[in-house]
This record gives sequence, C-alpha cells and structure tokens, in this order.
Amino acid sequence: MDGNGWMAREQILGDEARSKVPREFQVQYPDFANPPTILFAVEAMAEQLLARGMTRSMDDALQAGGAVEEGVCDEQCLLQSKLDSLVPYTSRLLDFFQKSQAGDNVDGSMAPSKAGYRWRGRTENHTLTSGLDDYPRASVPSTGELHVDLYSWVAYMTRLNAELSPAAGDAELESHLEMLDKIHWNEQENMYCDVTTGIREDYDELEDEDEGLERVFACHRGYVSLFPMLLGLVPPNSKKLGHILSMIEDPEELWTEFGVRSLSKRDEFYGQGENYWRGPIWININYLILSSLHRNYVGVEGPYQEQARSIYTRLRDNLIANVFEQYQGSRFFWEQYNPEDGAGQRTHPFTGWTTLIVLVMAEKY
Repeated sequence: MDGNGWMAREQILGDEARSKVPREFQVQYPDFANPPTILFAVEAMAEQLLARGMTRSMDDALQAGGAVEEGVCDEQCLLQSKLDSLVPYTSRLLDFFQKSQAGDNVDGSMAPSKAGYRWRGRTENHTLTSGLDDYPRASVPSTGELHVDLYSWVAYMTRLNAELSPAAGDAELESHLEMLDKIHWNEQENMYCDVTTGIREDYDELEDEDEGLERVFACHRGYVSLFPMLLGLVPPNSKKLGHILSMIEDPEELWTEFGVRSLSKRDEFYGQGENYWRGPIWININYLILSSLHRNYVGVEGPYQEQARSIYTRLRDNLIANVFEQYQGSRFFWEQYNPEDGAGQRTHPFTGWTTLIVLVMAEKY
C-alpha cells in the first residue's frame, strides 16, 4: 500500500511472470481501485478475536492479562496487537476509495463520497477494475455512472472500520446503507442496479445541456445486483432480501443445477460477446453467496429464513457435486463452469478460487 492507500492489483515481477500477462494488463494506475478482498482476512481475524471474548484495545488487553489462563493472553494479545496495527491501513484504504472513486454529480462536478462511486478504468465493453470484466453495465460509458458493487464494497469497508475502531462509530455506516438503497434500489425492477445519466423526457433544447440530464437505472440481473446481499448489507427482515433470494433461485434468472450463473438467462447480453462474466458460473462468487447466507440469514430469524436455508442447502450440494464430477472426468479444477451443462471451461488446471469448494465442503466461511 502506498501513502495514499492505493494497492496494486497484482505483482507482476520478472520476465516469466510478464510473459503470462497480456501487455494491456501489465501497467497499473494509482487512481484505479480494485475489489478490496484482502479485507476478508482482516475481518476473519477480528471475528476470531471476538469469538474468544476479547474486543478491547491492546492497552486494555495487556492490562487484563493476568485475569485469563496462562498462555491464552499471549496469543490473544498478539492477535489484538496485529489488528490494532492494521487499523491505519484499513482506514487509509477506505479513504482512498472514497476520494479516488467518488462519483460525479449530474452536472459533472465531484459529488460527496456518500452520493455514489464509480469504477475508474471503464471502457465500452469492460470494467476490468471491478473484477467482473465484461459484465454488462450502462450501454454507453459515462463519468456520470454509479456502480452498485463498488458502493457495496465501500459500505463493507466502512462497517469493518467501525468494528475495528469503535471510535469511528456507526453513523457513517448507517448513512451509507441509507444512500445505497436511495441511489441503487429500483422499485420497479425490485433489484439493485447501476445508475447512469440520461436525457430528461421533458428536456427543452433551449435549456442548458446539464439541466437536461437525469439519473437513470442500468439494470442487469446477476452477480453485480447481488453485491449488497453478498457483503451482508441487506437486513434479514428486508423485503429487498426476499426479492434477491427469489432472483437467485429462479431457473429463468440465475439458478442452475450446477451453481448460480453470473448473468440472468433473460438478459439481452446473456452468453454474448466475450462471455466471460455473462453467464458462466464462478466458484468465488458462489462461495460469497453461500457465505452470506450462512453467516447472515440462515441462522437469523426472519421472514426469509427458510428460503435462505433452502437455497443454501441446494446450492451447496449442486456446487460440490458438479465440481467433483468435472474433476473426475478431466482431473482438473476449472476457472469457471458452463451454466448449461456444468462443464469446466477456460483456464485449467485452476487451483485458485475454485479450490474454495473445499471450504464449502467444510462449511468454513
């Protein structure tokens, strides 16, 4: 991490490593952000500490050392010390996202951080920085776009910072969650959507051009529209959760016998173009779906608890069965899986995120 909070997407060191990465992906820009998945490890450390009943600052932990069993305090204090040392970095990372990825107002001026966020580096067919390369966004790239997955990441970071540093408080998180729904929830489609700019229907050409612009939704049911749920930002009693769960288990939308597909079968871009994130099943996102269901909804009473439990059980069984079947037939783990027949495809052998299936089997999230 540099002094501004930017972290490189990957370290491509040496001629051999560079030979395996397309030239257009080798240069990395310090104003481009990428999904901060490294924070999952920090969150896991915090949860481990909480499970041991220790949530105090390092100073308090050291002072209370004699009150616990011998040997336990050393380990707990070490964990607490490591978490305390990470707080400045997680705060700097959040600050980087809020400043560098802040969305624009309709008139093109920079909006306040809570008014939305936009992935930098967007092109006509790709938003590589989001990690979901060719997933459909607004039809025409615009600096007026606001991306729901990015807003979800910022809200997630805000929540984690509040957990790591109680002094941060919950007010900012509550504000982010309120604005997430206000900006990105589409009441007509009952889903979270990206937002872009369009021309008002009643626009008069005599008006200033900026006054003719308005926010419009850019909706594509799939992984991007699930992100608020994936990161545990949707309350278990929210009607929005019910709509999201129904979308997941609908065979005409995202559900398959092999896992949750990346883009709705009804979407006009399903299976089109490069077809990288336009239908294929990805184990990393399916893992996040299972993780969120298991951690946030299956064990929490609410109107959608049984639906969440049913989806969790069936999806877990489907993923394990298909990955195992494909491995038996090919002796490979695959980068992604075909949503029509479950066949492994693209890069192989692929022991990256596809091996998350082992954690799915062990129900470790």
